[in-house]
Parts: sequence; C-alpha cells; structure tokens
Amino acid sequence: MLIMEPNQGQNSLRGHVLLVSPNTFSYHLSIAETLRSMGYAVTWWDDRAKSSTWYKLAIRLFPSITVHWSDHSYLERLRQLNPTSISHVLVVKGEGLSRQVVSEMRKTLTSASFGLYLWDGVANVKGVSNILQAFDSVATFDPVDAKTFGWTFRPLFGRHISAVKKTPEPVTFDWCFIGTVHSDRHLVIHRLRQRYGQQARCFVFAYFPSPLMLFVRRLTDWTLWLAPKGTLSTQAMPAAEVAQIVESARSVLDVEHPRQRGLTMRTIETLLAEKKLMTTNQYMLESTLFDPSRVVVINRAKPEIPANFLDTPFVTISESLKNYYSCEGWAAELLALQDAANNSRVKLGSKNSTGSE
Repeated sequence: MLIMEPNQGQNSLRGHVLLVSPNTFSYHLSIAETLRSMGYAVTWWDDRAKSSTWYKLAIRLFPSITVHWSDHSYLERLRQLNPTSISHVLVVKGEGLSRQVVSEMRKTLTSASFGLYLWDGVANVKGVSNILQAFDSVATFDPVDAKTFGWTFRPLFGRHISAVKKTPEPVTFDWCFIGTVHSDRHLVIHRLRQRYGQQARCFVFAYFPSPLMLFVRRLTDWTLWLAPKGTLSTQAMPAAEVAQIVESARSVLDVEHPRQRGLTMRTIETLLAEKKLMTTNQYMLESTLFDPSRVVVINRAKPEIPANFLDTPFVTISESLKNYYSCEGWAAELLALQDAANNSRVKLGSKNSTGSE
C-alpha cells in the first residue's frame, strides 16, 4: 500500500482518493503524484494481490482459482482503511477485483464516489463485466468500447514531457521501438527490418517481464530467433535511458495489440515530446493529436514508411491539447465524472425514498 499526502503548507484537502491500479511502468506513481499536487491525499492499492509473473498468468488463465486469494488480500486492506476518510475510489482496469470485493468496498466506503477506467480493451480485461454495476461511472480509452457500451470515451495521458530543446540532439536512428513484446509486435518489427535492411537505422529494445515469458514466446514466435543480439531483454530499460534513445531517433514505432483501439501512454508521450510516430493503429487517424506531419499509419502485414515523412517539419501541438492530454487533465475529468454520476445516484435515491416524482 502506498500513501501520499498533499504538499506541505496546504490548509485543507480536496479529498482522499483510493487509487486501485496496476503497477505498470510506475504509471501509478505518476497518477498518485498528480492527485497529490491537485490537493488530494492518496492511498494506492495494486489491483493484483501479487506482482509475480506466475500470479499474473494464473489470474488470466485460472481466474476462478485465484479469486479467493485476491479477495482475502483486498478485504484485509479494506479493514485497514478509515472508511469515512475516502472521498473517491478510482479503479484503473480492476482485473483482480471480484464482485464480492467491490460490493464490500461500496458498503464500507459510503462517502465515496466510485469510478472505473479501462486502459485496455474490454475483451482483454477478464471479469470486468462482474464489477461494472458497482461503479457510478465507467470510462475507457477505447473509442469502440465507449460507443458499444455507452461509456465515456477518455483518451489516456502522457507524463514527464520536457520542453522541446532549442538545439536538437544528433540523430542516431531513423526509428526506435522500446516496449513489451506481445501478439505480433516482433513480427512487425522483423518485417520493417527486412523491408529496409541497412537503409534504415533502427534501435529495438524488446522487453519481456521474465525469462519464463521470453521462453514461452520463443516457442510461438520464430522471428525472436532471428532478432539481432542485444535487442531482447528481461530487464526493463531505465526511464532516463528511454528518453535518451527517443531523443536521438527521428521517429518512434508503435505496434498496438490487434484487439486494441485506444492510444497508449507511450504513443501520447511521443507526440507531446514532438517526436514523429509510426503506428499500426488505424484509430490514430481519428485522434485530435493526428496530423500527417506527426503521424503515419502503417500496415502491420506490409509496413512501408512514406519517403517524405521523416523529413516533413513537425506541426506543433497546441497548449490546449497538451493540457487535455496531461495526467492532471485526465485525473480531473475522471473524478468530476464519477462525482457527477454519484450525485445523480444519491439524488435519485432520495427521490425514490420520499416517493416524489
């Protein structure tokens, strides 16, 4: 559990947020720090009872077996909270939450509004249908899921975006890829390498959460056996090194999961840092961040980089869009959304209890 208090010197709190989210590339720390800077106290729970690779596999493959283990962990955490202090419960993804746990949270944290945010497609979040009814509001980064289920569409955010340097760093690579390997990601990378060979300078850092995951992937993805030495890793790259590589590249490659439509944080961060983006995600064309000078959408089966794309000047993103895609803009909208929905629910409950129209 992580507890963060607001800045010293503040006389009052705006509230206390219980943030339940995955421990994914420390994005939970960015969200918690942003909420703290906005004046909220923050308590963070990992949305999984354990962070080990074995447990992550078990919760995906055998959810009925792991649910009792998870429930015990959550209910123990819930007993340690001061229930009257929590004003907001913000759950991101919530893959490890069961109906019993969210029901108990709702009964215990009676003063809080409840909001669920999905930063993955609903098809990739096991068991989410079991907990939806417990939330005042549901928002998603996926435009198709939003339309299909009537949820609020809210794109993700970018973090730690530094000002564009007046003196550009020397360009070392035409494109780079730094990320976790899943689905056909490495196959697309392999096809790009094959298409351009030595003509294109590229940097690839393909990450696997554990040696076990790399071993399993090698059983099904033959392109991993052809990967150049040093491009596969089971150790995450430090953030400072990631920033350095991206800064020295002309563009960044994004290969989304075939069942994903929303834009990832890494994608948004790339554009906010005014780096060009090559992506296989067709839904990028509908984003307010899209501009032909910034983004090219490539075919994952036959990737091609337009001849003039890398040389075209990058059209600057407006300050209003930068604010919208900031973590504070994201958090403020989600909290306001769940507060409004909660207030409507409370008012409706009051009317029903008095018998008024």
